[in-house]
Amino acid sequence: MGFVLVACLLTLYVGPGANGSGIAEIMGLLNGINYPKAIGVRTLGVKIIGTVFAVSGGLTIGKEGPLAHIGANVGALICHLPFDGFKTLRNDVIKR
Repeated sequence: MGFVLVACLLTLYVGPGANGSGIAEIMGLLNGINYPKAIGVRTLGVKIIGTVFAVSGGLTIGKEGPLAHIGANVGALICHLPFDGFKTLRNDVIKR
C-alpha cells in the first residue's frame, strides 16, 4: 500500500501530466490538441518512477500505455539536444 501511495502522490503533486495510460494523451498531441504538461522532464521521471511503484504495489496496470508515453517524452526531449543536427527537429511542422 505504501508503494501505491508514493506513486499516487508523485503523480498528483510532482507531475500531473503523467496521469492516465498515456496513449490517449499522445494521440491527442499528435492530432494537434494542446495537452499541457504531457511532455517534459518531470512527466518523464514521474511516469517511470510511478509505473515502477504502481507495479511493485500490486496494481494491475498495462505496460503498453506507460511505455508509449515514456517513448514519446524521450523522443520529444531528444529534439531539444544542443547539437546542430537536431535544430531542424524543433520546427513544429517537421516534428509531426
